[in-house]
Amino acid sequence: MKFFQATAPAGPVNADTAEARQTAAYQQGRADARKDVNERGLLQDRDTAVRRAYDRGRRDERAARHPRRRGSAVLTTFLVLVAAAGAFVVYLGVSQGSFSRGGQVVDQNLAGATSTASGAVHRTVDKAGDALENAGQSLKQTAGSNSAS
Repeated sequence: MKFFQATAPAGPVNADTAEARQTAAYQQGRADARKDVNERGLLQDRDTAVRRAYDRGRRDERAARHPRRRGSAVLTTFLVLVAAAGAFVVYLGVSQGSFSRGGQVVDQNLAGATSTASGAVHRTVDKAGDALENAGQSLKQTAGSNSAS
């Protein structure tokens, strides 16, 4: 098996050589991650940039093999609400002795809530109608008194 071993450059290090060493370390890190090598192999380079490039290569290869799956927040919320409703129905079925009696309890509660809400809506509509009628009468009186002057 061949492991990456960096050798010290013979002459002064220029940017191209350092970049090439980092690229080679990155590629070797990806290759080692593909082979499931758990250690850095025989990477002996003392240059921290090369070590970071190698580690980044391993990380990128692992990320490519196991992509993260993200779910939809809306779908998750919907599923939680459906599960809660299902749990409530089961609770009612158990507490009432049967699911048909549990259904009757739900129907009665919905009917009561509907009648309460419809009564409140009718009262609000009546008040709004009265307010509009009074405002119309007020405008007629104001217009009538202005034209008489």
